[in-house]
Amino acid sequence: MLSGSKNKMVSKMVGTILITIIGGLIVNYFHYQYRIVMVGERDRLAVAANYLDMYFDTRLAGIKMLAAGPGVKSLEPELARSDLLAAMDVLGVANVAVYDRNSRLVAGLGQTSGAGELLPEQENNKYFQTVLSGEAVVSDRMVYGSLEHAYISILVPVTDGSDHVTGVLAAHVPVQEISKSVVQAQMPENQYIVVIDSNAQVIHHPRLVDLYPESASYKQQFTRMLNNTSGIMEFNSFLDGLDKVFIYTNLSSANWRMIMVMPLNALHARVLSKSREDAASFFFLAICLGLLYGVWCQAKRHEREQEQLRMERLVCVNQLAAGIAHEIRNPLTAIKGFIQLMARRNDRPPRAEHLDIIVDEIGRIDSLISEFQMLARPPKEPLFEKVNICKLLQDVTLLMEGQLHSKNAAVTVILPVLGCTTVGDICQLKQVFINLLKNAVEAVPYEGQVIVAISRQQGMVAITIEDNGNGIPREIVEKLGTPFFTTKECGTGLGLSVCYSIVQNHGGRIIVDSQVGKGTVFTVLLPVTGDESVLLTVDEQCRFGV
Repeated sequence: MLSGSKNKMVSKMVGTILITIIGGLIVNYFHYQYRIVMVGERDRLAVAANYLDMYFDTRLAGIKMLAAGPGVKSLEPELARSDLLAAMDVLGVANVAVYDRNSRLVAGLGQTSGAGELLPEQENNKYFQTVLSGEAVVSDRMVYGSLEHAYISILVPVTDGSDHVTGVLAAHVPVQEISKSVVQAQMPENQYIVVIDSNAQVIHHPRLVDLYPESASYKQQFTRMLNNTSGIMEFNSFLDGLDKVFIYTNLSSANWRMIMVMPLNALHARVLSKSREDAASFFFLAICLGLLYGVWCQAKRHEREQEQLRMERLVCVNQLAAGIAHEIRNPLTAIKGFIQLMARRNDRPPRAEHLDIIVDEIGRIDSLISEFQMLARPPKEPLFEKVNICKLLQDVTLLMEGQLHSKNAAVTVILPVLGCTTVGDICQLKQVFINLLKNAVEAVPYEGQVIVAISRQQGMVAITIEDNGNGIPREIVEKLGTPFFTTKECGTGLGLSVCYSIVQNHGGRIIVDSQVGKGTVFTVLLPVTGDESVLLTVDEQCRFGV
């Protein structure tokens, strides 16, 4: 029992380990595919960021070249205006102006409607001092009047011949121009690009009109992305209520962030689509692991069955040994007692009745050993031949005539019209029916009744021996056929064991049905041979008794 429980625990443990391994492989595989998809999306985002960086790099280079021109460097209004006029269309900006170190306008060109002054006070306060220190600046988004007039400023220092900053050149770029550059990077369906400045304001968004002015929750999300350096975050979009993935990167030309947005379910679908190619391999691997586990379980089950069979054999051997010891000890005790008695009376000849008892007990031991030999190994191999069961049962009932007289009992034999035959050893089958019929006669009361009948059950010849005795309890029925198990005072418990062994060797089996107080039915099932049909009409009834 302990070994069986241990094997079951090992099987469960191995099964759990295999499931864990398979689950771990699947989870790791999908994580790997997820990383591959994310690398591809990051590359796509990097391409879009490069487009925008190139846009700013070209304009920064152009504005710096303009700032290095003689007209702008002179800070003379007419000369500066001439340079600005020549470069404005080339740079593709809305406004361009030159300021001295004191923020006074030297010269300016472009649209002023909606853009306020060429250098608004807010822009001056925030960026002017930075540019005077010698750095070029790309400002955050500025909106005056309406969103249509939103723009950003590119500011570069104006220096003299000794690299001393003498002024500031500022160019205003509408956000619509920046959006045109962003749109050049093609995005898959349901994916789009968002550009935000360092103040979490939206520079570009496919639905910028719906976002402006930015709500506190949306701006909070963008602020978290500015403060987070992981490069990826997940949020629920308040625009459409979908869970989305935000992949972001920094721009090299401005203190901005470019964000690629895609629905979370689209990301999962892409991962599954990419994994479809390997699904067959995973499925095959899972089948192989399942088959290996099945083979392992079958081997373990076979090992448990062998161990159980070995234990059952040991139990049978123990029972046989205990039964033999018990059965032989009783006659040996009687023999030893009489021999000791004769030894104390060595001056007298042994009494004849004592010698008779000794001889009887020795004969009992010999009979016991003979029965045990028959149980362990039949005296000879069965000689199979066609056996007429009807004639065999008639012969057996005739042999039992003497025992029937002692109880004034009667045996009724019900035979089929056409008879029935089987293949077997006549002597061994006769021994089976003699033993069963003898047990039935011993079980019936005075003037009892025993019925022997032949029929067809389950495609086999069925010989039933029914008595009207006291019956056998269920717990005892289950032990019938066990060597040395008997309910008789003088029985050895080997008779039924021999019967079970003979019938089993003939390819049949014995079925016992008993009810306490009503009687017992022993049914012997044997293979049928020939084309005879078993009819349930009575051909002959043989009654024996006093």
